[in-house]
Amino acid sequence: MELDIQLEKYLEDYIKIQNSFDFISLGGSLPLMIYGYIPFRKIKDFDIISTQYIDKNEIIYKAFNILPPKYPVKGNHITHNRNKFDLYINPKATYNFIFFEGYNLRLSPLEEILFFKSYHLNKKKTKEDFKTLINTISNGHTNR
Repeated sequence: MELDIQLEKYLEDYIKIQNSFDFISLGGSLPLMIYGYIPFRKIKDFDIISTQYIDKNEIIYKAFNILPPKYPVKGNHITHNRNKFDLYINPKATYNFIFFEGYNLRLSPLEEILFFKSYHLNKKKTKEDFKTLINTISNGHTNR
């Protein structure tokens, strides 16, 4: 598979974060795409899962060598090079190492992603992901 330029840029930034912190992994829809349960689509953001509390400014500084802003930014969003990352803290999170298109990624397992996505079934994208996932699993295969 040839990587979409947008996906490649996100992965390059994510790898900088992952390599800076050994307790951060990737959750959300992208791992479902990489695992082959849903088709690839345009990326809105990445979900970063941390097993430890970490300040967003520390991530920006350590991964990208950017000094934090004078005033803290509220919420769980991190933006770098127009790439958006949402930070979630889950002390019980686990991950799998998956080699994908030259990247060794820490990805949340399917069960954890589904558990947390189930809280967002009011969102159109999440409903679509669940329908595709159920069809894929019921057909006994993945898209990869």
